[in-house]
Amino acid sequence: MNRKTKFIIFTYVVSFIIFLIIWMILHVTFKNLTPGFKGMIAAGFSFFLSPKIKVYKTQSGKQMLLKWIFLRKTITI
Repeated sequence: MNRKTKFIIFTYVVSFIIFLIIWMILHVTFKNLTPGFKGMIAAGFSFFLSPKIKVYKTQSGKQMLLKWIFLRKTITI
């Protein structure tokens, strides 16, 4: 498995974990909220908090960068 595949799997797993954490927080705090609204709110927040992979074209070819709100530096893939 190459490094690009590992980072893509990492982003999906982290996004799912963030979604579940936000879902559980909403489930505990707002008992009367319907599951559809909980899912939409959790998906919106997890979209903003999850890591992103950006593709940039350089002179040497395409480069992929992993950007995340919780990391200060970008990680080059």
